[in-house]
Amino acid sequence: MEIRRCQVQLDDQTIAYNHYYSESDEVCFMLSGAGYAYDHPYFYFSRMMLLKRGVNVIEIQYVSDDLFSLPDEQGDAEVSRRIEAVIEDVLHSRTYKTIHFIAKSLGTVPLVSMMHRGLFPEARVVLLTPLLKVPAIVEAIANSQHHGLLVIGDHDRQFSPEALERCGSSNLVLEQIKGANHSLDLDFEVGPSLQVLGQIMQRTEEVLFPVPVKEN
Repeated sequence: MEIRRCQVQLDDQTIAYNHYYSESDEVCFMLSGAGYAYDHPYFYFSRMMLLKRGVNVIEIQYVSDDLFSLPDEQGDAEVSRRIEAVIEDVLHSRTYKTIHFIAKSLGTVPLVSMMHRGLFPEARVVLLTPLLKVPAIVEAIANSQHHGLLVIGDHDRQFSPEALERCGSSNLVLEQIKGANHSLDLDFEVGPSLQVLGQIMQRTEEVLFPVPVKEN
């Protein structure tokens, strides 16, 4: 495995991404949050788990200060444009048999958009703390056909019990973490927060790499 520092030019924007490269036919695209970077626990340990399995990992550096000066709708469109440009660049150079996505917070917006448009229908997705206070996102999740995992804490400012219930009509496994905030921490409680981290990492691995049922 080697780490490739790559970039793609998009009009006047240069979008960088890290490619943890091997000869695997599996790839996972990671979409960070606005303030939750790839060295934070859920991405760090997800990357560790994926690399152990030989999966190529793409960390897209799409966040820049100018995004936050744009109106919400325009900002969301720009985020999707940047991320999809990187995905296209990666998939143009190589064909992968299996594609996964792991996204958190702001990063779930472009992922849900792709799900809504029916892109990568066979991909398994992990939505960490999606923006459930946004009705359009909730409806897109609820009507999606993708398999995967949705995780949110009931102390998250984006949490809505009604929205989570609506997402139950999707094919996603839903994990509501009691007492967890937007970082999926339990306040300043180290031990319980680490237990949640381990629980979610185990569930993520189970969802991305389901064990085939043996036929009798």
